[in-house]
Amino acid sequence: MRTVFFDLDGVLLDTEPLYRRFWKEAAAEYGYTIKDEEALSLRSLDAALSRAWFKERFGADIYDTVREMRKKLMEEYRTEYPVRAKNGAAEVLKEIERIKRAYYIVTASPLSRVERYTKDAGLSLDLSRVISTKSVSRGKPYPDVYLEALKLAGCSAGEAIAVEDSPNGIKSAKAAGFYTVMIPDLTRPTDEDMRYCDLVLENVLDVLNLE
Repeated sequence: MRTVFFDLDGVLLDTEPLYRRFWKEAAAEYGYTIKDEEALSLRSLDAALSRAWFKERFGADIYDTVREMRKKLMEEYRTEYPVRAKNGAAEVLKEIERIKRAYYIVTASPLSRVERYTKDAGLSLDLSRVISTKSVSRGKPYPDVYLEALKLAGCSAGEAIAVEDSPNGIKSAKAAGFYTVMIPDLTRPTDEDMRYCDLVLENVLDVLNLE
């Protein structure tokens, strides 16, 4: 293992409960109902796939409208309740740097949000190490963002591991050829998830025990 590629939301930041909550509340603002499991299925999901899901689910092209409301509601909430880091997040990044291994962040969030949320959480990240799906053609579960991350890191997938919490994330990393580690956040891995997952860990600090 030469390089570690971390997902951000649900792995280093405790934001997935907020996304689940505010997808539901944003939809309700327009008279639509999103169930918990439906909100969870949207974790890290490519925008085009999300847009198609909304249209099929509700019979209307409302994804962008609901997403803007979700962002508004989350930002309003954040002014009073800043984003928090996951347990062990700061420690694992510091230790990886100490032992002279490289790490990168591979996320569905835009860089502006990464900067705001990691500042809230007290994580000091070099934004040049952050690769967003907004910079590639397709988001997760497609491999595009991980392939772009490999180019930035200058290494091969065989020299690295990817650490993810969601089904869409592990599918993306596995499609790019990574050894894929899942740290479950809001849901446990299903049998289907295990097809794309080489290892399940319970805490991000456990990554330090991998060789």
